[in-house]
Amino acid sequence: MGVSRPTAEELLTVLLQRGLIREAPVRQDGERPGGRPARRYELVAERSVVAGVDIGAHKVAVALCDLNGTVLAMRRRSVDPELGAADRIDAAARLVQVAVRGSGTDQDHIRAVACGITGVLANGSTVMDVRNLPAGRDLDVYSLPGFDGIDVVAQVTDRFKRDVLIANDIQAAALAEQWKGAATRARDLVYMHAGRRLGAAILIDGRIHNGRRGLAASVGSMKLLGWPEAMTALERAGSTAAQATGDDVQALFRAAGNDDPAAAQVVDGVARALAVGASALVHAVDPDLVVIGGGLSRAGDALTLPFERHFAATSLSSPEVRVSLLGDESVALGAARLALDALKELLVTVQA
Repeated sequence: MGVSRPTAEELLTVLLQRGLIREAPVRQDGERPGGRPARRYELVAERSVVAGVDIGAHKVAVALCDLNGTVLAMRRRSVDPELGAADRIDAAARLVQVAVRGSGTDQDHIRAVACGITGVLANGSTVMDVRNLPAGRDLDVYSLPGFDGIDVVAQVTDRFKRDVLIANDIQAAALAEQWKGAATRARDLVYMHAGRRLGAAILIDGRIHNGRRGLAASVGSMKLLGWPEAMTALERAGSTAAQATGDDVQALFRAAGNDDPAAAQVVDGVARALAVGASALVHAVDPDLVVIGGGLSRAGDALTLPFERHFAATSLSSPEVRVSLLGDESVALGAARLALDALKELLVTVQA
């Protein structure tokens, strides 16, 4: 670092007094070298917290983690799908405060915040709503009310009173699966989201692949795949099933699993649309693994079996397919991972 030992000791004393570091246990790792013995210190991980925030169409969620990646708190709250941009961002910020109070930590201990937001395309400091692209004007299902008319970074930064890293929610979910979910041993990953909408993300060498404008893996915007039509048919059939069972679209998947022909046909259409998109990405990336996430992944074989059948029929390569282990927590956890990576990079950066 280019500083003398007395200067280093003085700086360490300040950090010790502030409770940011502590002396580490002596490591018994072989013979002690000659000269003055090394004094080892470590960060007090629990004194530095990152917040991962999920801002979605029907919910906001928060994950608080310390520097070791230990989850200190998870909170989730439903929101009105018609809620405006400012109120939706405000709901997420207030939920962070709730999570902090419930975790036993302090607001001042939050060192970094990242948000996974439905419908945003993020690449570095460039963030836009998907509907602001020429071919995205009718892709309302992939966006949030009012977010196409605001400066997302400015609005989020102003409400959170700090710089906030912004990412697409599905990309954040993919990162979470690679960190704590079904893909911990995979370096190259294709993640397929099946929820209230279909989506996809790619990880290459363990990192989110955005592309030049954040459009990487956005195969759902290609109308020829028929993703919106498949989801519209699912929602209509799900509404009919819900009237009979008092349940949501999961009732339709249960009916498909029980060999109901009409339900099976609708679910098969969703599985086929998702599988064709996955096949396109697999041919481009040739990944280690394909993960199916999102709320519909909880349907189990009713979705995965027809997905795997169509996937095998359209893909030259058939990597292993796994179902998400994280469910609705994936976006907030992935955002926390992004915040953690950003903080660690900042901590080891030596200013010129």
